Amino acid sequence: MALLADSGYYVVDNLPVPLLGQFFDFSKGAVGRYRNTALLIDVDSRESRVQLLSIIESKGNRPKNLKVIFLDADDQSIVRRYSETRRPHPGFDPAKDTTLRDTISRERARLQPIKEAADFLVDTSSFNIHALRRELRDFLNSLGSVGCSSMRINFLSFGFKHGVPLDCDLVVDVRFLRNPHFVEDLRPQDGRDPAVRDYVFGTPEAEEFVSRYTDLLSFLLPRYQSEGKAYLNVGVGCTGGKHRSVAVAEALAKRANTERYLVSVKHRDI
Repeated sequence: MALLADSGYYVVDNLPVPLLGQFFDFSKGAVGRYRNTALLIDVDSRESRVQLLSIIESKGNRPKNLKVIFLDADDQSIVRRYSETRRPHPGFDPAKDTTLRDTISRERARLQPIKEAADFLVDTSSFNIHALRRELRDFLNSLGSVGCSSMRINFLSFGFKHGVPLDCDLVVDVRFLRNPHFVEDLRPQDGRDPAVRDYVFGTPEAEEFVSRYTDLLSFLLPRYQSEGKAYLNVGVGCTGGKHRSVAVAEALAKRANTERYLVSVKHRDI
């Protein structure tokens, strides 16, 4: 919320869902002040969740530039964070929950429909606050000014042995390509190195794959954009996330339409 405030947003913290519609109506009277607004919503009951989902999915009553950001994390990270802050989970119910994980499980089920309706999903499990700020700043940059929404496409390389990232919209497996890991001179390097890149793309299958997947993205991206999606995270995975996935992610990013989309590439596991 501090990042959003620093970025020029009018910030409302823990706004009850029943007041959301009233806030939208109120803000219309001072468009200049509320042109960029960030709301942290307090979803504290089944009724508020249903009401929020109704607003998100509404075609007529919701603001046309409304974007929903959903922050997620794995159970272990959430448990650790509550342990570090020494704060109780606000949803803990002694009648239903034996442990904190029980509370988290019920919370996941309750928020799943909102998560599925979100425009931008961030898995914060491996993030510190600085990494989260960078991720959110990139998303805000992709929005541009209100009414302008150049979609941001991020290609994220990863290793399957380290787990599939939770925040990927699309995931592609490139473990069918030949592996530089088994070449002694190439093993210490990563997919950004020219020698590794040349080895990965030394077979016709690699170049054909990138060409075909680029064609698929050319078909998909305008349709995602027409549905209001502002951010698309494309995961490219190999075994360790160091060689093949890195080289292919870099190649896909170079093939992407940078005139129409904001394109970035990140490597999680090198």
